[in-house]
Amino acid sequence: MLHFPNGKPGAISRSVDDIVISMRNASGADLPFGVPVFQVAGERSCRPYTGDASQANFLGFSVRSASKTPDTFGSSTAHFAANEPVDILVRGSIVLEFASTASPGSPVYLRKADSKLVTTPGAEGTTIQLPNVTVRTTRDTNRCAEVVIAKRNLL
Repeated sequence: MLHFPNGKPGAISRSVDDIVISMRNASGADLPFGVPVFQVAGERSCRPYTGDASQANFLGFSVRSASKTPDTFGSSTAHFAANEPVDILVRGSIVLEFASTASPGSPVYLRKADSKLVTTPGAEGTTIQLPNVTVRTTRDTNRCAEVVIAKRNLL
């Protein structure tokens, strides 16, 4: 039986009710597609997980943008550069890479040690549950699964 992959990390998977916003990448580094994005306190900017990020400032996930192509021919990776606007999915469905198995209906956690997505909380204080985010499909052979952000967390 042929199985199709779910897609690339950061790809919007269903566009019926998705909401995408834009904020400046304040991390000072490249921000890859398909990673959890947190609002910087007191600013209209964002960054990936840092030690002071929490459920309270979780926005959504960085979106794979068709206009962002890799700088090197043959490369399959691209990103948002420092200080560039970042497209962020704040409601809807998106494909993300998981470090663990993913079962439909499972909550999604960010593992603090390596910023990877998992579906189990682990030991107390080692993960952050991403609010309003659940798994929609099982993980494919590329370690990617579709998730749903049921409602906006901020803004």
